[in-house]
Amino acid sequence: MKKKLLAMISAAVVASMLITGCGGGSSDSAASDDAAAATEESASDDASASDDAAASDDASASAEGAKIGMVVNYSGQDPYQTSYYDTMVSYAEEKGVDLQILDPKGDATTQANQIQDLINMKCDCIIVWPVNGETAVASVRAINQAGIPCMTANTNVAEAGEQFIKCYVGPSNVEEGKETAQEMVNQIGEDAKIVEITGPAGYTTSLERTQGLQEGIEGTNIEILDSQTGEGNREKAQQVMENYLVKYGKGEIDAVFTFDDNAAYGAWNAIEAAGRQDDVKIFAAASGSYSTMDYVKEGKIAATAMQSPHFDAQEALDMAVKLAAGEEPAEFYNYIETPVATQENVDSLGLEEW
Repeated sequence: MKKKLLAMISAAVVASMLITGCGGGSSDSAASDDAAAATEESASDDASASDDAAASDDASASAEGAKIGMVVNYSGQDPYQTSYYDTMVSYAEEKGVDLQILDPKGDATTQANQIQDLINMKCDCIIVWPVNGETAVASVRAINQAGIPCMTANTNVAEAGEQFIKCYVGPSNVEEGKETAQEMVNQIGEDAKIVEITGPAGYTTSLERTQGLQEGIEGTNIEILDSQTGEGNREKAQQVMENYLVKYGKGEIDAVFTFDDNAAYGAWNAIEAAGRQDDVKIFAAASGSYSTMDYVKEGKIAATAMQSPHFDAQEALDMAVKLAAGEEPAEFYNYIETPVATQENVDSLGLEEW
């Protein structure tokens, strides 16, 4: 096609030269030159547009049926992760993506081995939901060295590993913790005493939500009397709360700030059993179960940032497909919306059920 275009351009130029030589004046010559230049520019533009269209078609073709690898954290540990996993699988089928999804069941060593397996599969892009942000640094470095685009989802890798990934897609765990903590201040005042139930030790999401709590109460006189891990487990969180209620009598603590709604459920069970519902309020940094809104409506959980696992998973896969097609993300941090729900506003948030 390009050879034919060049032949046509050459013929036009020769023809214009012949016309000029046969008796055209200088103005005719200039007009002819302009016409030839315009013809050449038009042909060049057409060729460029054709090349761009072909490149676009190639990108779409490479994204269609792309092999996307993913390691999750622990799909069966809580309702959020289960729903996230199921959504990722069904959405990949809907988009025609070849998804290789592996579950290390919360073990960082197993996750590292699974990531190496995905590298060996020669995936077009690999998504990592780190079990531990620090230990995942070596894995994302290995993905990068293999020349495979890598991104993190829901939970980010430690800062030292960000240089090896294209982007992060998921909630802003710091903002969730901060905004829920600010609502806590609104409800219990600036001179309160609280306890905290954190997530698994070393888990980036847990560390970031605790950071958000600290930022949210900054400038107040709120005192965190105690902080213990609930290990991401409802029963463990209940045990921790039971111990808090024994250690701190009625009137000695005003609220408990939990890592998530699963821990909040455990805390509520302990508080209700002890008859301390009117004494201790519960604030969950974030909630991934839609049914948690019932707890909010009933006043069992005073406030929490609502986080949809469906939207979280879909946004991550959409980004992975783009990276597999060779696109670069416009932003490094791609946060999903997580509005704070309270008993007063929960009915007006208009959240789609998941």
